[in-house]
Amino acid sequence: MKMPLPPVRFAAFLLFCAVLTAALSGCKSYQLGSPAELTFQNIYVKPVQNDSFAPQAQALLTSQIREALIRDGRLRLVTSEEAADAVLLVKLTRYSRETATRDRQDTTVGVDFDLNLAAEVALFDQVNGQYFFKERLLSERSNAFVDNPFASAGTTQSQGFLQAEYQAMPRITRDLAKKIADEVLSPWEPR
Repeated sequence: MKMPLPPVRFAAFLLFCAVLTAALSGCKSYQLGSPAELTFQNIYVKPVQNDSFAPQAQALLTSQIREALIRDGRLRLVTSEEAADAVLLVKLTRYSRETATRDRQDTTVGVDFDLNLAAEVALFDQVNGQYFFKERLLSERSNAFVDNPFASAGTTQSQGFLQAEYQAMPRITRDLAKKIADEVLSPWEPR
């Protein structure tokens, strides 16, 4: 003979069923990807123009913008302006290095630098012959550490500013590329 569930267990079972039903019904409207519809299907990313003093940043930024757009999956990259619905134009306008931290023994020597990279971005509509947007200013900042901040106490592992800047450049351009891709892929209002 089967015994009925005690009232506490039965109430817990009903509560579990209610929570499960609510959770499953809440997920029915979820869909993968971005819901924003773009007015163009393919894009040409023009090689980045470098009017700043950022060392070797144009090739890095161009490839990282392309990777960010490919990763999103809503646009198809094309290899010529003629085949594109839209053309992305990026110009690096400013690159600055400022000392953030100085050496304790010699205050004329910097050990940590703030790097700032700014770009002007435009998206041209090839079909209608006008800009979706232009002269949008985006910037990104990062740090370059001359000394290894993770070295054990009492030891210094200095690498020099040029090496630190070289190591920081892919990081700053990658973050700037994400911002640029977000401008292209997000719903925007003409300015």
